Formats: sequence, C-alpha cells, structure tokens
Amino acid sequence: MNKSKSIILALTLAVTALFSFKQYEQAASKETMTVIVSNRGGNMLVNISIAGDSSSFIQKRVKAENEHDYSGALQIIKAHQDKGWQIKNSSYTTSIEPDSDQDYYLYFLLEK
Repeated sequence: MNKSKSIILALTLAVTALFSFKQYEQAASKETMTVIVSNRGGNMLVNISIAGDSSSFIQKRVKAENEHDYSGALQIIKAHQDKGWQIKNSSYTTSIEPDSDQDYYLYFLLEK
C-alpha cells in the first residue's frame, strides 16, 4: 500500500508541475500601418501612420487622373507590400455630408 501511495503522489506532483508552469512563447513584435486615402479635388491625400517600436506619420498628395483614380494610392500600398507589409484589412466609404469636398475614403490596415 505504501508503494501505491508513492506512485499516486509522484503522478499528482508530475501532473501539477506540468499544468502549473505555463510555457510562454515570445511573440515577435509587430508593426502596424494604417493608410487613409481621401480625395481633394484632382488630388488624393494619403495619410500613413506607422506604429511599432517607434511611430511615424507621413502625409502625401498624389495626383489623380480623375475623381476615382486610385492608382497613385495603390502604388504606395504596393511599394509597402514589396517591403514586407501585408494587408490585413481594407475598407471604402463615402462621405454623407452633401457639402463635403471629400467624396470617398479608402482605409488600409497593414502589418509587418
């Protein structure tokens, strides 16, 4: 009977040890980028925010051939994809304000 108690005690301690110590996996820090594109007459305003180890904000004006020409903004996104950024989400919305000079907004969320 003494041997049985020792085996049960050893198994109990082993199970307790296995479940009480959590294995933490060190996750690699990710950088996040948001790109917001809005039209301004014949131009697009591209706002780029990057957050990670350090943060930055860049604002660019891109010439558009017509009101719904997104090629300049898509070239910026493509350039970032070539640098290892991946699109995680994107969205398109229009302005509900009748007097607004901005008709649309494009949103992109990228991670690296």
